[in-house]
Amino acid sequence: MSERIIEQFMWGFQHNFRFSVEFEVERAFKEIEFKADARCILVGFEVTDGHIFPICVEQGEGLYKSEDLSGVRRLAIEKYRNNPESSVLHSHPRVRRLRQESLMNRMRAEAIEETLGSLDGQSDRIFFASNSVRVGDYDVHVIISTDKQTVARVPQIVTTMSDRMPVLQSLVHAVIWEILGRAEKALYLPEAGSGLNVLGASTGEIVRTATEHMLRTMMYCINYWFASDLHLLMNQLSALPYEGREGAGRLVLAKADNPAIDVSVKLASPVKSGNTLAIRKLLEGSGATADVLSDGEKIYGLGTVRSDYDPSTESVFSVRFLRRGYWELSHADTVLLAVRDGIPSLPQHVLDVEYLLDLCDRLFPESDDDVLVQAARAVGKHRHGAMLVISADAAGEAKRLSPQSWAVEPSPLSTSLLTQLTDMDGAVLLDTQGNCHAIGVILDGVAKGEGDPARGSRLNNAVRYLGSGRPATIVVVYSADGGIDVLPFLHPRVLKSQVHGAVAAYLDLAVQRPPELERVNRLWDAVKAFRFYLSAEQCNALNDARESIEEWRLENMRMKIGEELLRPNAKMDDSYWLPEAD
Repeated sequence: MSERIIEQFMWGFQHNFRFSVEFEVERAFKEIEFKADARCILVGFEVTDGHIFPICVEQGEGLYKSEDLSGVRRLAIEKYRNNPESSVLHSHPRVRRLRQESLMNRMRAEAIEETLGSLDGQSDRIFFASNSVRVGDYDVHVIISTDKQTVARVPQIVTTMSDRMPVLQSLVHAVIWEILGRAEKALYLPEAGSGLNVLGASTGEIVRTATEHMLRTMMYCINYWFASDLHLLMNQLSALPYEGREGAGRLVLAKADNPAIDVSVKLASPVKSGNTLAIRKLLEGSGATADVLSDGEKIYGLGTVRSDYDPSTESVFSVRFLRRGYWELSHADTVLLAVRDGIPSLPQHVLDVEYLLDLCDRLFPESDDDVLVQAARAVGKHRHGAMLVISADAAGEAKRLSPQSWAVEPSPLSTSLLTQLTDMDGAVLLDTQGNCHAIGVILDGVAKGEGDPARGSRLNNAVRYLGSGRPATIVVVYSADGGIDVLPFLHPRVLKSQVHGAVAAYLDLAVQRPPELERVNRLWDAVKAFRFYLSAEQCNALNDARESIEEWRLENMRMKIGEELLRPNAKMDDSYWLPEAD
């Protein structure tokens, strides 16, 4: 069996430590339904001179060299001098020394983030670095990186500091910083990385603690500093029935003197936030014309957020209780966090506008996309589930389905009327320009072994309808449980060059001996993500290359990882390719 030699040595278990942290990040991302890859690296700076490597890098792939980080110390000093905190005075010399050492440590972490992100080929990554911990004769930072654009698409706020206090912008940021904080503490332990659970907590515990920190720091934006139990309060309110009814209503979090708040009913004796029974009863009084108002510490009345609220101030948040055990935190109508039965995740029940527009482009080249998107959003404001059907032959389908629906004179409908019509059973049928042709539509179709028995009748009716040879159609299904589906389910269009590039990268790396196994595995995952688009020739070449890797692994590591062979998909054709840029 081959042995792994640590060239840039900091301590004996550094590889195990890094791998364990990376594994936990991947698990946490999956827990919150954040679909992006994660990488962890360790960077150590020598404390005393004389080492072969003044800067050591522990990584799974050979992406970064020690010399890439040679300018970090200089940049950290520059950042320290430019930081206002460096000039803050403390009366006690020891307190000042510790604060300034901590600040310098943080500035070096920020310098690492900035330096790694500026390297060639790394502009698509975002880096998060912990403060350093002394391990052996190195000050070691833990760094987590992931896809920059995927993070940017996560619902988040802009504020990062409020009154000198750091603010976590999203659940993804909170999870990453929670893991970095735990990894930093783990480095203080003797032989860090020698155990199985480096972070000392389950994935669920990590995510729940991260959620607690996220909520607490976001409340800094409304000048409330003691929201450590806010998530518990929201869970209790969402789970607490009132006279047999499940939780519902909206709680607005803002200071009473916030100019964006109109107080309609001011309580003479505010209700403390710990009084869940009283707050639950007040939530019964919230509705279309008023929400329950809280400054974090107490409930002070009922009222509304003004229409001229400036979202850039990020000083007003809201919690919407949708059903028993389920609540969402929002800012300016953007859902930041969803919690179901105490389990936090990113909001998943969001209309995929990008995919809807892609389908319109593929199925209805002459459609009025803006009108159709507005209609889909309007239907989404349902109370118990809804469905929108967009047909290339809406007139013909309205006539054909008229025995079980009401055909109407084709005309555009206001968004408010579309929303109102969702109270009626059945779908709303539009043409590609947004004109309504029928309401209360019940879709027909023949079962062909497709659909999902775990889902409701709306989705499965739509699947059967689309599978019955109907004219080109898009169906947007809003399920009563909050799920949103845009049908038909088609693989997205991609650039042929992307697929060929992923295949070539894997084939080039697979012939290297010894192989960089972590990089090989990561490239294999990239290839598998494109498996629908692969030709028979590409599948054969990739399968052969994969087999050669596994033969090497078996010979040198006495193990072999089995994988299902890649096969071409019969449904793949040229319609799935995006046009290449000139």
